[in-house]
Amino acid sequence: VMYPKRTSVTNAKWKGETQSQEASEPTFGQAEVVIREVNTYVDISNQLLADSAGQAEAEVNLALAEDFGQKEGLAFVNGAGTLDPEGLMTNADIGFTVSGAASTLTADGLINTFYSLPAAYRNAATWVMNSTSLAATRRMKDSVTGSYIWQPALSLGAPESILGRPVVEAVDMPDVGAGNFPVLFGDFSGYRIVDRLALSILVNPYLLATNGITRVHATRRVGAGVIQPAKFRKVKIST
Repeated sequence: VMYPKRTSVTNAKWKGETQSQEASEPTFGQAEVVIREVNTYVDISNQLLADSAGQAEAEVNLALAEDFGQKEGLAFVNGAGTLDPEGLMTNADIGFTVSGAASTLTADGLINTFYSLPAAYRNAATWVMNSTSLAATRRMKDSVTGSYIWQPALSLGAPESILGRPVVEAVDMPDVGAGNFPVLFGDFSGYRIVDRLALSILVNPYLLATNGITRVHATRRVGAGVIQPAKFRKVKIST
């Protein structure tokens, strides 16, 4: 799937009442999001299918859904972009801000990361980190006022926030550690996920019928990629 990618900006100018407008010529490139496929199959004995009154098939479908969901979540964070989708943390064009400490996150590092994004992206941005990083962040205070930088949700269903922006837990984000990138901050309109085929379950009772086995095929086709790296910033554990 091809998306237009702006590579320059327009050039508006202040004009007097009778002055003519001047043209701008922004340039555009293309960004490609390649569709990937993840698949597997499961063999189930016909006796088990018959004796379980539909429960065995339901359990297999649930296991497949959980497996495919976990694989997609991992790919959207750390996918190499070869056989799997491109992950946010593997895109080489996303910049980073250091945490300010050799082996841990700091409040000042998160504040620096926050303001490293242009305001237009910052005001639509979300923090992403795993539970270990989130636990560490909840204990942080800024060095000026001593206030906690993490804030609880103000109403039921609303997200928690860090420095006024929502925070999302992603289990596949790296842990805090020297040289790691445990936190991502950005406007996620710069990352595209393209669904081509929802989880497809195909039951084939004929292929292995002489062995008393039914084969269940599962397939999912999805692509993802960073379209605008400038909308994101990583935190690197470093001084």
